[in-house]
Amino acid sequence: MPGSATGGSATLRVAVTTALGALPLAGASVTVSTAADAAGTRQLLYAVRTDEGGLTPPLSLPTPPRADSLAPDGGLPYAVYTVETVQPGYVPLTALHVAMFADVPAVLPVALLPLDEGQSFAQTGLTATGRPQQLYPSAPAEEE
Repeated sequence: MPGSATGGSATLRVAVTTALGALPLAGASVTVSTAADAAGTRQLLYAVRTDEGGLTPPLSLPTPPRADSLAPDGGLPYAVYTVETVQPGYVPLTALHVAMFADVPAVLPVALLPLDEGQSFAQTGLTATGRPQQLYPSAPAEEE
C-alpha cells in the first residue's frame, strides 16, 4: 500500500535470534497487531513465521501521512503496533508500542531467551514497559 494523501505505509521486518543475537531462529511465530484501544482490543494484521535466517517477510503497515509531522496540530506522525514472538523452547516476547513512520522501513530485533531445563512454559517478556528487556534473570540480593 503506497503512501497517499489519506495515509502512508511502512515496511517492518522482525529479526528473531537467540539471546544476544547468537543464532537466528527459523520457524518462530510472529504476530503483528494494532496497539490496544481504550477497550483493550487489538486487530490482528499479520501472523507469519521466520525463515532460515530468522527474518519475517516484509510486512506493510498503515501509517499516518508524512505531512502530519510537519504541523504542530497534525496529530501523531507515526502508527503504533504490538509484535508478539513465540518459539517452542524459548520465553515468548511481546514488543509493545512499536512506532512506524510513513515510508521508513524498519527491522525489529527480537532476542529470545531459552527456557530453563525442564521448564515447559514461561510468562511473556515485555519490552517498552519503562524497563529494559532483561537478557538474564537478576541474581537475588545478598543479605549483609
